[in-house]
Amino acid sequence: MSLPEIALDNDFEPEYDVTRKASATGLAEAATGLTGLTAHIAATDEGATIDASLSVSASERSATAGRYYAVIPGADLRTHLAGYIGRKVWVIFGDDATLDVSDPHLVIAGRRSAS
Repeated sequence: MSLPEIALDNDFEPEYDVTRKASATGLAEAATGLTGLTAHIAATDEGATIDASLSVSASERSATAGRYYAVIPGADLRTHLAGYIGRKVWVIFGDDATLDVSDPHLVIAGRRSAS
């Protein structure tokens, strides 16, 4: 199984679909209007951010209910992740209270060309 990649110098845009149980039906539904969600990059699973510039607020996509995204600029990735090329880091998304997802990613030097 290969890991998703974070390519230095390219903006990184993690996104997550967030659902909750509907009180009326008990079925999953899009969790809309959430605030206080962030995404950050850590050296360890569930760890603290490597640098404050690698921690950004997440917003809901206006055209897709319950889909939240964040953008971490490529320049910040280059500055703070250059020492992690070829290594695994974790993208942590949530609100540090009730929602927390930690996904491993592989840091690469730059975007790979299509073959």
